[in-house]
Amino acid sequence: MKPFKILAFSFMTLGCLAGTKPPLESQSIDLVIHINGERIGGTLTIPDNRKEKSLVIMSSGSGPQDRDETLYDFKIFKVIAEHLASKGIASFRYDDRGVGGSTGDFANSTMEDLSRDLEGIMDHFKSAKIHSFQDFILFGHSQGGILAAHVAERNDAVKNVILMGAPAVPLVEVVLYQVRHEYEQSKISGSLIEAHVSAHNKLMRAISDNQHIDQAHLLLSQTTESILLKLDSGEDERDIQNIRQQAGARADQLQIVYGLPSLASFLYHDPSKDYERLKVPVLGLFGGLDSQVPIYQNKDRMENALLKSGAAYHLITFDKANHFFQEATTGNSEEYPMLAKKFVDNFLDEISNWILAN
Repeated sequence: MKPFKILAFSFMTLGCLAGTKPPLESQSIDLVIHINGERIGGTLTIPDNRKEKSLVIMSSGSGPQDRDETLYDFKIFKVIAEHLASKGIASFRYDDRGVGGSTGDFANSTMEDLSRDLEGIMDHFKSAKIHSFQDFILFGHSQGGILAAHVAERNDAVKNVILMGAPAVPLVEVVLYQVRHEYEQSKISGSLIEAHVSAHNKLMRAISDNQHIDQAHLLLSQTTESILLKLDSGEDERDIQNIRQQAGARADQLQIVYGLPSLASFLYHDPSKDYERLKVPVLGLFGGLDSQVPIYQNKDRMENALLKSGAAYHLITFDKANHFFQEATTGNSEEYPMLAKKFVDNFLDEISNWILAN
């Protein structure tokens, strides 16, 4: 899965249950930060009684996301920011390029472009006359975790890193897992699924190398057609022709997607190499039912890298959590629209308690 002038200013008071301590009041300030010719809009949430000197900066997952990382009406980052403020922790969340208050073209932005945006946000707060920060906690969800670690390992101002459902393998491996997982419960044979996975793999590599793209595109079109024929019950010649056209259109679309800089620049980057170079405390959060960044593919790789780095780390698995850390039944994306717009129990407290302890 975005210098500067204050555009809007509002106050919010976080609610609490009767009989508990009154919540800390916080200020919610909308900002636009000028970085390398682009404007990055975001929201700074500051509790009046701060308990943590570092600023948490949140980076969203793949695709262009708004500052709240609103996915299926679940405002993931807004909920986290409000919780952190209630515990005395300041945060900043921002729109990706081309979204909301941010300018630019997200699809054609590389990982290094997005890294410079994140570094520019830190530079802004270092030099700000009001609400200045010198220390930062980088919080990345999913692909945003790759970004957070990539920036953190080369920036001394980063004091902690929080990785929420973040890959520890090159993104190409995550994509191939997702292709395979899509058909695991279908009537498609294992051999055809694996041929289809290989076709995706070959197209991504062909685009990266700029060689043999037409052959790879044809292969993906053919395996897609075979799968669609297996899934379709009709035998009419018109149906077969329609399926062939659908397969070609899907291959066309994937050739475009796999070539977008916003994805292509991440595909062969190995985040575990960045994790190996981290020297600051790391909190890793995993969903036991995460079907997008599966725990078995990523947790061990992340832990091995952090063991090699020597960094203090704490990994937590939430058994019933999906990729958004909602309580789920299967963890598959088809469930997302039906689930409650809240996190699994203890998720938020684990984050704030770790921040305050580190």
